[in-house]
Amino acid sequence: MARRSPVRRGLPSAVVAVLVVALAVGVAGLVALALDRGRGDNTVREARPLPTLTPGTTPDAEASPTPEATASPIAAPGADERFLAAGTDTLWRATAGACGDTAPTVERSDDDGESWVDVTPTYRGIAQVRDLLPFAETEADLVADVDADCETQALRTFTQGTFWSPYEELLPESTYLDGATAVIDGEPVDAPCETPWSLRAGGDIAALICDGTAWAIESGETSELGDGVIALDVLDGDVVAALVTPDCDGVQLAALAPEPADLECVSAEVSSPAALALSSDAIRLWAGDELTVTAR
Repeated sequence: MARRSPVRRGLPSAVVAVLVVALAVGVAGLVALALDRGRGDNTVREARPLPTLTPGTTPDAEASPTPEATASPIAAPGADERFLAAGTDTLWRATAGACGDTAPTVERSDDDGESWVDVTPTYRGIAQVRDLLPFAETEADLVADVDADCETQALRTFTQGTFWSPYEELLPESTYLDGATAVIDGEPVDAPCETPWSLRAGGDIAALICDGTAWAIESGETSELGDGVIALDVLDGDVVAALVTPDCDGVQLAALAPEPADLECVSAEVSSPAALALSSDAIRLWAGDELTVTAR
């Protein structure tokens, strides 16, 4: 008779249940270990409160790096805008005024700024100065708003400011600001901001200031020149500016175009509007009550 193999009986159900539970715990541990390794070493993080945001901020300095500091915008001087022009033997200066509000002033100096004579053409109903240029050796041109309707006219003097006469043929060739429009030699160009000031032209280039940033205008195109600018002038294609900088305790004179270069740090007031005038041999800055002259 053939021998039978012994019959193997199944394990008790309680033992099987224990083994299943142990196996499940082991698998869960392996999965957790794998996930933990995938997260890196610092897996325990404390909950952070949500940040309170204000306009111009970012939720997390780590997520959004702090931008580099930029120069604060400089407000347009409005009615206090200044003009300074250097003729061969005569200096001219003016404050803009505001049509229907603040009266402008126009002055002449025959002793390089030691004294000034008021030559404002009030009898012409002048209400606002838009541009001031030397003419010939001792004369000047004005672009100004006149009378109650604030009509823009070009005025010229042949008597060193004693009398001014309107010249209709000059206005289409003039350079001045009309709101946010720069009129350059009679051609309108949109300025880069709503309230530009200090529009000056010379040679093939014009320049103006928007919020303290100087802009060049060439062939109707605008390009940025520099920040912190409170006044500028243009002569024969050169743009020179007066700037507020951290390195100068006063006003930094600098060339902006065609090649940028620091020129001189001068002691001058920076809390009030300023004007700059270039001549072939000098840079004149009118700031506060002082006229500063440096060699060019």
